[in-house]
Amino acid sequence: MSYSYCTLSPLLDPRAVQIVELPDKVERYFYLTKGRPVAPHLPPTTEFSLYERAGDMLTDFIGNPDCVLYVSERAQQVLAARGLVGAAVELLPFVLLDKRGRKMREPYFIANPLRSVSCVDRERSKYRLDGPDEIGDIRMLHVRDDSIPGDAQLFRVAEFPEMMVLRSDLLEAFQQAGLTGLAVHPTGTEIPG
Repeated sequence: MSYSYCTLSPLLDPRAVQIVELPDKVERYFYLTKGRPVAPHLPPTTEFSLYERAGDMLTDFIGNPDCVLYVSERAQQVLAARGLVGAAVELLPFVLLDKRGRKMREPYFIANPLRSVSCVDRERSKYRLDGPDEIGDIRMLHVRDDSIPGDAQLFRVAEFPEMMVLRSDLLEAFQQAGLTGLAVHPTGTEIPG
């Protein structure tokens, strides 16, 4: 079966809620942008508050500036149903507080993709180097389809682990579940920002 791929990020919609305090709350938070396990550094009692200056629309994927996937229980259920929770995606529960500091009823998690795939087509992608062979940013990602394992549905780009990639059938599952707050950018197109 042939799949297409998208880069993904939580939607930064001014009407939507956001979380901006990750660096203040989690020791070694940068592991979350590298695809390294974080469970020992993020107990389930960790509290994150909704950012006061953001909107009030609660989404299934919460926007943030840290390249982290904050996901609702509904999104977590889709990931679990597709067999991604465990080796492919570390799921980290946390306590979500509203703008007044009260605990929200809806459970939320950090979904930390642990799998990395070396797949950048360096000839066609647009990127900036931070060193002789170190990618510092990607403006347009083209992937080498033949380098992506058949079971890779959600993964990090090994050459630039801050970037996460979603396979088209997983995107369809998110859409069929009616999940909100996810911004996707098809590979081969400019990534805004």
